[in-house]
Amino acid sequence: MTEIGRLSQADGQYEFRDPSRNLIVRGGHPEWVLMAAAEVIANTARLEAESLLEELSALMEFEAAEPIDVDSARFSLKERFELIPQCIVSLGTMDYKWAAAEGRAKKAAEFGDQPLKRVHDMSLTRSDSFLTNDPGISMPGLDVSE
Repeated sequence: MTEIGRLSQADGQYEFRDPSRNLIVRGGHPEWVLMAAAEVIANTARLEAESLLEELSALMEFEAAEPIDVDSARFSLKERFELIPQCIVSLGTMDYKWAAAEGRAKKAAEFGDQPLKRVHDMSLTRSDSFLTNDPGISMPGLDVSE
């Protein structure tokens, strides 16, 4: 595994460092620092990918690159930046699906107003036993006489 960056806290501030990009982001809250770092990394990566595409296009005009190289760079650019970001988030033993706000808006029925959607539906049981009381368990104040 290769470490890309590291988030740490020192003297009341949070700091994200990505040595491969010579990037340091500091702020008062970890989510601010990570949001800023994500935006900077995304913009830098987009510029790098667009630059590579332009470079290969120019080289192709001088017959120093193949059309397949340009097509491959164009596909990589589209694959990375056209797709709406989505991830699997693990909190403890539970896994969740996360999508960027734009994706959650497109799938409002799936996400509702939450940024995460549980991957495993814990209400899916073999005998419809989800949230049913076991025999002999008393629930004072609740009418469970069904």
